Amino acid sequence: MTNEYIRNPHLEGDEFFWKGNSTGILLIHGFTATSAEVRLMAERLHHDGFSISAPLLPGHGTHPDDLNRTTWEMWLEEAKKSYEKLIRHSEKTYIIGESMGALLALELAAQHPEAAGIMLFAPAIKVNKLWLSRFLAPFMAFQKKYARDDGLAWKGYNVYPLKASVELLKLQSHTRKQLKKITQPTLIITGNLDKTISDNAADMILDGIQSQIKHHIRMEKSAHCILLDRELDQVHQHVLAFIHAAAFTEKT
Repeated sequence: MTNEYIRNPHLEGDEFFWKGNSTGILLIHGFTATSAEVRLMAERLHHDGFSISAPLLPGHGTHPDDLNRTTWEMWLEEAKKSYEKLIRHSEKTYIIGESMGALLALELAAQHPEAAGIMLFAPAIKVNKLWLSRFLAPFMAFQKKYARDDGLAWKGYNVYPLKASVELLKLQSHTRKQLKKITQPTLIITGNLDKTISDNAADMILDGIQSQIKHHIRMEKSAHCILLDRELDQVHQHVLAFIHAAAFTEKT
């Protein structure tokens, strides 16, 4: 059965778990996306030897009506299940999140101080015009995405489910309150061509967390989906360098 609401339905977007060495990495996709959004990075990191886990968040990858029936707490619970599965196979665990997945990564870090570090890509702590969802949601189910297809290997909805968008607003608010609890090494990577998140999104997080080690890297040629974009090879190297530095700091 075809689904007119899913872009690139042929791509693999389900949850996955790949066992590797004793260092685990959880990768969390963003709003309206699927695990395809983090798969290319996951494949590279698994090739590097790491154990990998990536959930498919509730309401994603099926029909946008399903996403409108979810809450942000349901997304967090699913991410937490994947994290807890991963730590059973890992001596240390890192968390990667893209966009909304970065907010869930922050929430997990606040709940799990044992996490070795977090890497946030285009963190959706503040999204341009998302506030309009509160006014539109009572009158319409979806809002069409008007951005052109960028050709990236992205699988997900081509509309914004508006009740779910309001849940994302709630998640943003809750996450801001959790920032002061976060002490883990933190890497934030944003794209200079990103038109989705606010320009000060990274600074909001850097100013709020209590981490002694925190870095912000800007990718010159990347837009919002950094983990699929043209600078992925450089991003992969930044991730490896961050993990190595965090592990070295832990030992000293």
